[in-house]
Amino acid sequence: MAMRYITRGMSDPKGKPRVYFSCHPNDFAMAFPLVSEDILRQSNCAIWYDEDLSDAVDHVDEISDMQLVVFAVTSDFIFTPNRAREVELPYALERHIPLLPIMMETGLGYKFSNNCAKIQVVNRYVKDPTATPYEEVLKTFLTSVLIGDELAEKVRDAFDAYVFLSYRKKDRRHAQRLMRLIHENPQFRDIAIWYDEFLVPGEGFNEAIADAFRKSALFAMVVTPHLLEEGNYVMRVEYPMARDRKNGSGDNEFEIVPVEMYEDIDAVEGKDWRIDREALEGHEEFKYKRIEDLQDEHQKDAMDSAFVAALERIAKKCNDGSAQHRFFIGLAYLNGIDVEVDYARALGLLESAAADPQPCFEATEKLVEMYQTGDGVNLSIAMAIKWQKVLTEQYKEEYGKNYSPDEHKGFGTKYLKSLLKLSDLCREDKDIDAAIVAAEEAFALCEELKEEVGIRESERDMAVVCNRLGSLYLVRKEPDPAQRYYFKARQIYERLAREIGTARARKDLSIADERLGDLFRKKKELDQAKKYYEEAFSLRQELASDRSSATARRDLSSILTKLGNISKAGKDYPQAMEQYKEALSIDRSLSDELRTPQAADDCAVSLLKYGDILVKTGYPEEAMERFHEAEEILLKMISERPLLQYRRNYAATCEKIASAKKHGGDLESAEEYYVKSVGLREEIFATSPSDDVGHELAVACFNFGLFKKDRDLLLRARKIWEELSLQDREYVKYLKTADQEIGKLG
Repeated sequence: MAMRYITRGMSDPKGKPRVYFSCHPNDFAMAFPLVSEDILRQSNCAIWYDEDLSDAVDHVDEISDMQLVVFAVTSDFIFTPNRAREVELPYALERHIPLLPIMMETGLGYKFSNNCAKIQVVNRYVKDPTATPYEEVLKTFLTSVLIGDELAEKVRDAFDAYVFLSYRKKDRRHAQRLMRLIHENPQFRDIAIWYDEFLVPGEGFNEAIADAFRKSALFAMVVTPHLLEEGNYVMRVEYPMARDRKNGSGDNEFEIVPVEMYEDIDAVEGKDWRIDREALEGHEEFKYKRIEDLQDEHQKDAMDSAFVAALERIAKKCNDGSAQHRFFIGLAYLNGIDVEVDYARALGLLESAAADPQPCFEATEKLVEMYQTGDGVNLSIAMAIKWQKVLTEQYKEEYGKNYSPDEHKGFGTKYLKSLLKLSDLCREDKDIDAAIVAAEEAFALCEELKEEVGIRESERDMAVVCNRLGSLYLVRKEPDPAQRYYFKARQIYERLAREIGTARARKDLSIADERLGDLFRKKKELDQAKKYYEEAFSLRQELASDRSSATARRDLSSILTKLGNISKAGKDYPQAMEQYKEALSIDRSLSDELRTPQAADDCAVSLLKYGDILVKTGYPEEAMERFHEAEEILLKMISERPLLQYRRNYAATCEKIASAKKHGGDLESAEEYYVKSVGLREEIFATSPSDDVGHELAVACFNFGLFKKDRDLLLRARKIWEELSLQDREYVKYLKTADQEIGKLG
């Protein structure tokens, strides 16, 4: 594994949060430029990667130095053998390194959870305007896991003193062991140890190393036989600088402690691999001054005494022992900021800071994030909920104190946000009742916060809470309370759009209208659904009038498609045709302009929608042109990248072409496309099974069975629907239809 890195402007990676990127080898050229740009836009970190992902990983241990491991996930990643999934993912999970799987195809989250790991995923291609945007989700995750520049500086300021650890790069294992040996002594817990974490090709003694050297008060040197090799950097540059600094200071503010590092003789089959002290003493660097007293790593008490004496002479800074201080030092050990990563010590320090009589709220927040992401601990939503409840009570207590609004310092808002986070965690834990309780407490709090945050901001908070409650009641299959909360949110957004009229306010209102449209469509109240979709459409027309906004035009296309679905369901085919046609025009334009796979896929789906309605309105030839156009787009995309969503859409295209050919009397071509469709659906179901994929296969078998009057195909469809109906009674209606058709064949 040849590690390379990328940073903003290719600046020095030292001191930056460390992120490791991996994926299926076939995906690297496509995924790495996109994902690395996304991450660097949100975080000033260093992204490490290996270009040749097809090789067997030979030193995976380097991943243990990372603060985050990011995987670009495609159907190849999930369903075909690859190093990222089979080696690096389990390694990171075992060592509790935070993971961020970024879905590069839609519809893969469930499959990743079932086949790879049950962890939080982020979808790069979010088409639903009512969903939280990808950029916002990514920013929130990165902020929770990576330590930013400002916080990292506070962590570094919390250390009592700095030790510069000098070692040959080939002795990196010894250097890490010496760090652990030093920190085993409780007296040295708050001592930072700076060492060159990664050897960057072509780098010399650059400014980052020079800065670390200048701010260190003690020079610890790893001594092994490698020091006697000619031309090594430690003996040629680092040790002379340390010796000259100590000798030239005149005030004993710089100390040197060399430590001989070697394996226990028994552990290496009797080989006594130690430095030749006589040769060391005779080295040209010691001609005029002997090396400092050389310590032995296996004489731990003497080594500790040497470090204690050295630290006393440099008058190390003493900390206040507060919860805040423990929080900073805990972060240092959690993220490896100038100390070795030590998850157990980090957890103890953070728990102590969170449970202090004067708690550090940031420590409590960090514990929630750790358990939610598996950062240094076993991923546990139950533990995340436990600490989120603690945090909510901490903020509630602060908010409840007799402060004036100005003195609240935002504790009301923090209390509100902690309730919403608690609600979200309970929902993730599938405890919908508890999620509703927390969200309703947040709803009651919003009215109180007008004095603290202002009326307008309070109303925005109220709308957010209402949308949360609406979606929760829908999960509980209670549409009436969901409708009430969605209406309340819409009233707020309507007032804000009228009063301030910004693009953001109008988009929020359009999303509220779309949510209500979706709700009424589920309730089969199509007239009401149409009303709200039309209001959303009117707003999005205004927002999309500036053609520079691809997102606004995509949102307009989405609502036009939903309006077309409503018109089609109401058998208003001419109206549906106009709506699908306009959506297709937008998607064509976006596909030509953006030239992204997602835009091309959107265009193909719009072609299928428009082709469907052309068939229903008596234009089979034009419909066939649209279907074949979609086929051409999808085949090209599959030839470049056979992603799951493209293959599913191509299978749907084959079914539509088969049906159109059948009705046009071209039975031979119809059969050809039915065979393609069933074969592709079978292949997809075999490699990536799910309820949706199973249903699509059953439909394909059923339609081909009707065409061929083939009992076996109909029985295959029935068997799939029977299995699906055990989990979801919605599929019972398909069973009945299958039984009727099978009965006709005798």
